[in-house]
Amino acid sequence: MKSHKPAKKIGLALGSGGPRGLAHIGVIKALLEHRIPIDIIAGASAGSLIGGMFLALGSIQKVEDIAKTLSYKDIISAFADFGSRSGIIKGVKMEQHLGRLLGRKKIENLPIPYAAVATDMTSGDTVTITRGNLVKAIRASSSIPALVDAAYFGKTYLIDGGGSNPVPVSVARDLGADYVIAVNLDVYEFINANGFPGKKPNVTDMGLAALHMLRYNLAKKLCEDADVTITPPVASVSSINLTEFLHGESIIQKGYTATIAALPRIRQVLSVAGIRLI
Repeated sequence: MKSHKPAKKIGLALGSGGPRGLAHIGVIKALLEHRIPIDIIAGASAGSLIGGMFLALGSIQKVEDIAKTLSYKDIISAFADFGSRSGIIKGVKMEQHLGRLLGRKKIENLPIPYAAVATDMTSGDTVTITRGNLVKAIRASSSIPALVDAAYFGKTYLIDGGGSNPVPVSVARDLGADYVIAVNLDVYEFINANGFPGKKPNVTDMGLAALHMLRYNLAKKLCEDADVTITPPVASVSSINLTEFLHGESIIQKGYTATIAALPRIRQVLSVAGIRLI
């Protein structure tokens, strides 16, 4: 009797990046259109949001429709929630808004393995959430320090997954991925406080640049373990300005275009691995 080897699995590691994360919609859309299987998703912050929405709603088109029709009213409904001691936004309305969109889905009931990646505020360690309420997991993974209140999860406070694992390639592999396609949104381009590149930086510029450099280099290092890395050109999109969510169509297109450009490399990797496309 011939033994059948288990099928090789392809994982997506969706990086953090606030509104830049809308590019993940374009990435997933392009992969599915070109018959690239998605067997596992690990997401940090915005990556956990888009990956979780895709799996919960069962359609990337539904996620795209939501993103493209966001209004100022929606932004206020989800984020005008002030008064926290540890962040400008409490995060309660954000969680309620997500709950209305996704319901009470549990991670273990999603169609494929999924993980939301957060950071333990006490230890600084990566926390991988693979069970329980999907909305609460996304909320914990997306708690941007100083902007969104830390999430009390289990017996500790969790903050944005981008702080410890901005492109969770290792998590995708831990979930069983044999091949990982990483999506890195931590592209770096210095722009000073006045919005112009090349001008002499001020104190604010220096502080922001140092933070962005740390994230950029950490993300780049993590992507070295991916089989293919897609890097949408989102440097001009603020990762913390929430009104950027209103520019969904253009950000989604950046992810789509970058993925189309990466398809030859993706197909080459999968062909060498003997993976048949769906």
